[in-house]
Amino acid sequence: MLKELVGKWKVIGCQLNAEWLPYSIFQEFRYSFNADDTYKLAWSELSYPQFVGGFPKSKTGKVVIHSKSDGAHQQIDLIPHDGPFAGKELKGIFELDHDVLKAIFSFPGTERPTVFNTTQGQVYEIWQRVSE
Repeated sequence: MLKELVGKWKVIGCQLNAEWLPYSIFQEFRYSFNADDTYKLAWSELSYPQFVGGFPKSKTGKVVIHSKSDGAHQQIDLIPHDGPFAGKELKGIFELDHDVLKAIFSFPGTERPTVFNTTQGQVYEIWQRVSE
């Protein structure tokens, strides 16, 4: 895990399948990225049908950070422990700017994103670091 990602994050923006979602759908989701390459998602049980809200649909999972290729965005994968995507990679890219993290993930069966704008089968979240 990159030490810069370790900590708690709240979702402040979310785009699903090229549509920005209302704040009320994702406002309570809190991610924790841990030094042991895992994540926790508070309120994951509040997920809505059809992938809206808490897209990993698992309270816990694994985080895989890939080495950065020249000219490419940093790659990140979430692998949920439970739910409909249990054990499957949600392939993504991310960019960190101090205390703002933006990441876009593809659902299983969809190619890894290359830009920060969703197409069908992708979710883009913007997170802000929160104090412990």
